[in-house]
Amino acid sequence: MTFIPQVSTIWRRLVVALLLGAAVGVISASGVAPAFALDEKKSAAKPAPQSHEDEESEALDKAFQASPTDPQALIKALEDFLARYPHSARREQVLRMIYRQAVEANDSRKAADTIDKLVEIKPDDPDLLSAAASLYDRLDDAASRQKAIDYATRFIARAEAMTVDSRPPDIPAEKWPEVQPLIRATGYAMRGKSYAKAGENQRAIADFEKSLAAYPTAQVAEQLGDAAMKAGDTERAIDAYATAFAMPDKRPDPARRDQVRKKLGSAYVAKYQNEKGLGDLILARYDELARPLAGRLRSDSKGSAEARDAMQVELQRLDGTTLRLADLRGKIVVLEFWATWCGPCRAEGQLYEKVIEDFRSEPRVAFLSVNTDEDRSVVPGFLKEEKWTAPVVYAQGLDQLMSIRALPTLMILDGEGRVIFRQAGLDYEMFVETLESRLREELNGTDSARK
Repeated sequence: MTFIPQVSTIWRRLVVALLLGAAVGVISASGVAPAFALDEKKSAAKPAPQSHEDEESEALDKAFQASPTDPQALIKALEDFLARYPHSARREQVLRMIYRQAVEANDSRKAADTIDKLVEIKPDDPDLLSAAASLYDRLDDAASRQKAIDYATRFIARAEAMTVDSRPPDIPAEKWPEVQPLIRATGYAMRGKSYAKAGENQRAIADFEKSLAAYPTAQVAEQLGDAAMKAGDTERAIDAYATAFAMPDKRPDPARRDQVRKKLGSAYVAKYQNEKGLGDLILARYDELARPLAGRLRSDSKGSAEARDAMQVELQRLDGTTLRLADLRGKIVVLEFWATWCGPCRAEGQLYEKVIEDFRSEPRVAFLSVNTDEDRSVVPGFLKEEKWTAPVVYAQGLDQLMSIRALPTLMILDGEGRVIFRQAGLDYEMFVETLESRLREELNGTDSARK
C-alpha cells in the first residue's frame, strides 16, 4: 500500500500561493497570495475586471479545490489547467507538482510522461536526467530501457563536462574533487544497469568498469560480475566478484556478502573445478583495495568511536560538514535509522516526512534521518528519488552506540540526550499517530515543568 498524504485546505492554498507568488506578489498572513489591491470605494461600486493573470490564478486555485485528496484527480485537474494555459509562467512548477503526485500515486507511466516535459524545459539539469533514467529503468520494457539508456548517456555527458565552476550549487568547492568522481560513477552505473537489463552485456561490462574506475563500490563490482557471467566471461566475473567480496567495509551487510561469496565460489569452481587458491585471491584483492580506499573509509569527524552518550557524537552530513549532537541539547531529537537496501525503510521514510511536516513550525523538535549504508555513493541518488526532506547524516557508529539491531529503528531523545522512546521495525498503520502522540506528550511535559 502506498502512503498518500492528505492534502489539507491550508496546504492547498499554501501551494497555490507559492506557485503564484512570483507573479502576483507576496504571500499574505492568511497564506493566500493577493492578486491585486482593491480600493474599497471602487470595489463597493463595481468589481474590477479580471486580468488574464487573475483568471489564470483563479483557475489554478480551482484545480486544487476540485480534488485535494485524490492524486489522480488532482493530476487530471492540473493537466487540464496546463491545456487551458499552455504558456503559463508556472508551467514548470505545475509539472513538478504533477510529477510528485504521480510518484506518490505509484503511476510510473504518468511520472515518466511528466518528467519528459520537465527535461524539455531544463535539458541539462542533472537531477532531472538522473531521475528520468532511474524512472524509465524501473518501467522494464524495451522502449523504456532505451529511454533510460538515453537519459543516462545525457547524464554522463553532463557529469563529464562539469567543472568546479559548473558544479551543483549545493556542493562546496572544496568537496568537488571528491564528489565529481562519484557523480561520474553514478552515471555509468545507471547506464550499465539498463544495458544489462537489455541484454547488452558487453556494453554493461564497459560501463560498470568505468564506474569502478571512477569510484569503486561493492555493489557495482557485483553487477560487473553478473554481466560478465551472462557474457560467458568467467575469468572477468571471478575478478569482479572477488573485488565485491573483498571491498573493505566499516560495516558490511552479512547477507549481501554471503550472496557474493556464493557467486564467487560458483564461478571459481566452474573455471577451476575446486576452490583451491580462492582464499589467496581474496586476501590479495583485499590488500590491493585497502590502501587506495583508506581515505574513504576514514571518518572526517569523531563519530561515535570514543563517545559514551549521544550528546558527545559528531556526525557527517551529505555535504561533508559536521553536525554536533551537543548543539541540539535542550531539543527533543528524533532519530530514524535506515538504509537504502531496506524496503520497510522506504515506507517509514514517507510516514516520517508526514510527521516532520506536521511539526515544521515547532522549534523544540529536531528530526534527523540517520543513514547506515556502508556504500555512501548510493545515498544521494536514493534521496533524490524518494524526495525526502529530513536532514540526513551518516551513522558513523551511532547505530552501534545506540544498539540498533534492526532497520528501520526510530528513537526519541529528550533534551539531555536520554532515550525516551524506541521502536524497531515498521508499524505502518500506527507510525504517525504513535510518533506524534509521543512528541506532543514530551512537549506538554516540558511546558508543565517550566510552569
